[in-house]
Amino acid sequence: MIATASHVDDQAPSADRRIAVAAHEIRTPLGGILALADLLLAEDLSEAARGHAAALKTAAEHLFGVASTLLGASAPQPRRELDFAVFLARVAPALGARAALKGLAFAATLDPRLPESALADEGALRQIVENLADNALRVTESGRIELALEWAAGDEASVTLRIVVRDTGPGLGQRPDRLFEPFVQGEGAPGGAGLGLSLVATLARDMGGGAAAANRAEGGAEVSATARLDRPAPAPRPTGGLQRVLVAEDNAVNQRVLGTLLEHFGLVFDIAPDGEAAVAAVATGRYDLVLMDATMPKMDGLDATRAIRALPSPLGEVRIVGVTARAFAEEIAAFRAAGVDEVVTKPISVGDLWSAIGARAEQAAR
Repeated sequence: MIATASHVDDQAPSADRRIAVAAHEIRTPLGGILALADLLLAEDLSEAARGHAAALKTAAEHLFGVASTLLGASAPQPRRELDFAVFLARVAPALGARAALKGLAFAATLDPRLPESALADEGALRQIVENLADNALRVTESGRIELALEWAAGDEASVTLRIVVRDTGPGLGQRPDRLFEPFVQGEGAPGGAGLGLSLVATLARDMGGGAAAANRAEGGAEVSATARLDRPAPAPRPTGGLQRVLVAEDNAVNQRVLGTLLEHFGLVFDIAPDGEAAVAAVATGRYDLVLMDATMPKMDGLDATRAIRALPSPLGEVRIVGVTARAFAEEIAAFRAAGVDEVVTKPISVGDLWSAIGARAEQAAR
């Protein structure tokens, strides 16, 4: 028995490595699917086709979050500026569709007291919304479901967001406070493992908030979570126009995604399929921005970034934005230590890329 236990322990580092590789391999194609769904939704589609594309994106986003959690990337992700109205528009349609399938009315509301945006881990907020709504949808057989983003508190530096789901189901029983304990379910809850609301409580605590549940006087339940979010600093306006962008990326799908986004921004770009080609291209002096993928053949993005920074001035001072599917905090830190100016993680959103490359003022000037 001792030998067997030792053998298992010896295999642990190898298993961790396999999990990390699997996480990267799963997240990369999902990132491409999500980005392509964004581009598809930007096209002139029929109402039915747009609904299908939106549902595809929502399903892929949920799968991306599940994969991240199960494969070890569940640590808090970098906080990015999140537009509350856009966020609500992303999460509400799929929940409304599920409610409609049960014959339930559905409403999604946004408190006008909330600021336009705040810095947030969108993936964590999405998990909170989906688990709160899933709990309500499973127990409610008639009536309505309401999802609300509400203002709970705030000052000049931060805002406390309250995410609340109200239903007309059977209520939560005599001890609604126990709902956030693992493996505990409310009244008449069919199926499920009783873990979703426990996860909600954990995510809320990680964001400086908490979770609460109560029976409603008119029947049904109200379950909520709060998160303290920092207000974004005013974005500096870039100086000088971007002339040409180098995309260092070996994956054909990601090349297409990044290229299409840059075309939407009105920017000219070239492709470098590996790190060595990227360094050689920057050495020509033709580029004033590089989008650098982390994982490429011949030379990876970190080594390529170091090599570029070693070039003589001004070549080595080119702005470099790291692009990676590896959302682990230590890997993002390593990318920054190699010399990138900013890091965006896949799946790449239009807003994240727009902010990272500093193209907003340039496009406005065109």
